[in-house]
Amino acid sequence: MSATAELLTVERVAALKRVTLFGDVPGHTLVGVARLVEEVSFEAGARIIERGSVEDWLFVVAEGRIRVHIGELTLTESGSGGVVGEFALLAPAPRSASVTAIEPTLLLRLRRGPFEELLDDRPEIARAVISTLARMLQGVADTHAETAGV
Repeated sequence: MSATAELLTVERVAALKRVTLFGDVPGHTLVGVARLVEEVSFEAGARIIERGSVEDWLFVVAEGRIRVHIGELTLTESGSGGVVGEFALLAPAPRSASVTAIEPTLLLRLRRGPFEELLDDRPEIARAVISTLARMLQGVADTHAETAGV
């Protein structure tokens, strides 16, 4: 990973395409989203998100590796294509876990304000995101129904 080289738009689009939230958004449409993201670098051990903080952005891992945790308890680790904060982008609330860089990491940060403006201009992105969220919620409902024996 180069400390000074910025990702090309096509590389940003490829990273965003791996995010479940944007799974239904065509690549050519994701160019608008890719132009909104900011590249943010973190050294190994740096805290990216503090549990309890209220923020309105998501992070996509472009390069490197992150750990999502509560204290010393690791909930998950993610590498390239991983994402944290999808729901904070849509409805800011206190973060439920902390996130720390495991190794030097390049993240793409997408802020809520510019994203909402893009949704106003490009309703097809909003429709695709809503469709994805509906499928995610249906998956949760199906899992709960199976667990309950319904």
